[in-house]
Amino acid sequence: MAEAEGFLSREKLRDIRSLDSMKIRRRKGLCMVEGERSLREAQRTGNLLYLVVSEDRTVEGRLSLAEEFSSAGVPCYTLASAHFRELTEVKAGTGMLGVARIPPQGDLDELGGLPGRSILFFLDGIQEPGNVGALIRTAWALGFSGVLMGNGTADPFSAKGVRSSAGGVFHLPLYGGIGAREMEGLTRVRYSLFAADREGQDYRSIEYPERSILALGNEGSGFSEWVLQTGQVVGIPLAQGVDSLNVVVAGGIIAAQMGKDGDR
Repeated sequence: MAEAEGFLSREKLRDIRSLDSMKIRRRKGLCMVEGERSLREAQRTGNLLYLVVSEDRTVEGRLSLAEEFSSAGVPCYTLASAHFRELTEVKAGTGMLGVARIPPQGDLDELGGLPGRSILFFLDGIQEPGNVGALIRTAWALGFSGVLMGNGTADPFSAKGVRSSAGGVFHLPLYGGIGAREMEGLTRVRYSLFAADREGQDYRSIEYPERSILALGNEGSGFSEWVLQTGQVVGIPLAQGVDSLNVVVAGGIIAAQMGKDGDR
């Protein structure tokens, strides 16, 4: 059994429950972390503060993982299984969750001074936290410089956003509150904006500049008007009868091409 700090206090339980609120997450600078990959990345980056383990110890592999975190100096607390189930959306998981620090937001001014190739996602009003997290994971995997978050985009530090990013939120710079003014500042330091839309130019026919931003729009309503006025529209040719692609799939396909251009 993992060395633990005892049962989780009522105060800590209230703190974790309060992290359902984005306003409180931001005020406290804390988020809830679920899933083995995300927990490992939070711990690897020094952001994991403590671990909560369900008292129900029937999930295979849970104790060895808890012991691993405990031996690394992460405090581990036990919580009655009924209370644990109230905290988590994951029905068949590790039986553990963590509380971690939210890393500081990226500094936009630093993007202008990055050497070499710099590719970014811009998420314009993407409301599904799972999609936001998955796109952050994609950007992290492809070596992007960061992810720009527009107004109306879901908080990447919700439990689902963190889990879907596989811990990418603890590694990749994230820039919030991006609108037309902020994007104009990036174009002044030679970033080119591309907007993914099915009616756009074939994404494979474009040679992407060293500094490029791929905008992905709201799942239902698409882009803010200024995005289409500012950026070049690119699209993925689809087979006859196919209406559209999921935003994560479309973003991943075009992003891979953008990254490939840097290897030429």
